[in-house]
Amino acid sequence: MYTDAEVRSIGMKCLVDKLGKVDTERFIYGLMKDGGDYTLARRELYDDMTLDEVFDSASRYMKENPISPETQARLKAYKDSHPE
Repeated sequence: MYTDAEVRSIGMKCLVDKLGKVDTERFIYGLMKDGGDYTLARRELYDDMTLDEVFDSASRYMKENPISPETQARLKAYKDSHPE
């Protein structure tokens, strides 16, 4: 598991790599402007979808964006160190 500082650093790199500096700044400003209310954002995103539509969308996303081997290894290490 990453530290908070590592998550911020990796996240910023991912945003800049994918969006570029200008759109990353726009993205962050948008989060700050609406307070970064994750629950509200999810409601606005999914309110007009059925549960099946949300599930299908998530399933498609996971097929198109598989978890990297590095993330799989971290998940396994975490699960191994936190047995149910």
